[in-house]
Amino acid sequence: MNRKRIIFGFFILLIEIFALRYWIYEIEKPDPSVSIGIILIVPLLFGINLIVGLVLYFLKKPFSKIFFLNSIISPLIFYIFWSLWFSDYHERNNMDFKFSINDIVYELSIGKNDEYFYLCDENNNGRVYVGKYEKKGDSLILKDSEAEMYIINNKLFEFPEKRTEIKLIKIE
Repeated sequence: MNRKRIIFGFFILLIEIFALRYWIYEIEKPDPSVSIGIILIVPLLFGINLIVGLVLYFLKKPFSKIFFLNSIISPLIFYIFWSLWFSDYHERNNMDFKFSINDIVYELSIGKNDEYFYLCDENNNGRVYVGKYEKKGDSLILKDSEAEMYIINNKLFEFPEKRTEIKLIKIE
């Protein structure tokens, strides 16, 4: 390959990296429920690049080798960005806390991008509290079908199993 083709191939690679990253992180922002989509998108990327490479090959264009190579590289780049998106999905979209009452450890997860919360003991043996929360100033009001709890300054109030103040430990 001559220098011009290498520069062109590198330029295509950079455009592809930025386009795939932009699509996943800024436009699509996939939810875990669509993570299976990778089995459709990876073969599609492979096929598109292979078809472009074949067309260029039969038209005797010198850039056909770049697209053949890109048919391998493009799905790998996509797979990396897709995997990175889901590797910290929960941490990016939820605030998590723990607290303990009578040697039972409870976990509280509060959505950052929606108004839902989930509270249960670590082993899911007891009552599970799921509902919506409302932000009022610096505090949160957690409401499920049977209970209403409050978080003020990282302290939980009115938890049904212990009505007094409970210090929340933020999980990083």
